[in-house]
Amino acid sequence: MNPALTDDVWKRRGISILWDGDTLAHLQAMDKVVSLRRFFELYEDNWPEDEIPFINDDALMVAGLDVMIDALEPDEAVDWLEQQVYSKIQSFQSCFDRCALIFWMADKSRWKENPGEISYDWWLSGKYKDQTFPIGRCIWNGAQNGVRRIESQQGQWLGLYHPRIS
Repeated sequence: MNPALTDDVWKRRGISILWDGDTLAHLQAMDKVVSLRRFFELYEDNWPEDEIPFINDDALMVAGLDVMIDALEPDEAVDWLEQQVYSKIQSFQSCFDRCALIFWMADKSRWKENPGEISYDWWLSGKYKDQTFPIGRCIWNGAQNGVRRIESQQGQWLGLYHPRIS
């Protein structure tokens, strides 16, 4: 496993997943979080900078990825993430290489860390609740070996961070 990230670079660069509510409140981001649908619209509109509600001019936070994953059949969700979401993440990263993209997924208990494999899965809900979803592989395009746990100075796990996907 990579060493935990305890500084705040994830607030300004890279692709992250955050689930800690206190950290979200500390960022004062509640009124700036965009829906996944709005994220797709911003992409379609070629990332109009004046319409993006950046947090501290450094980060865009997106909510709803977890809901879509849970709404689709697992195989469909993998295809959708790899074919639709990943391209938009890459586009955002290319357009705003000095900004962070943060996905808000509020339920920490649904994360599964596989330390020996350096991978992260998401426990599905509904009729697939006993299955995991390879979200790390899909979001970071298999580059999970570069993922670091975001932790507080006290060691509380707040999320996951990757500096740049390719």
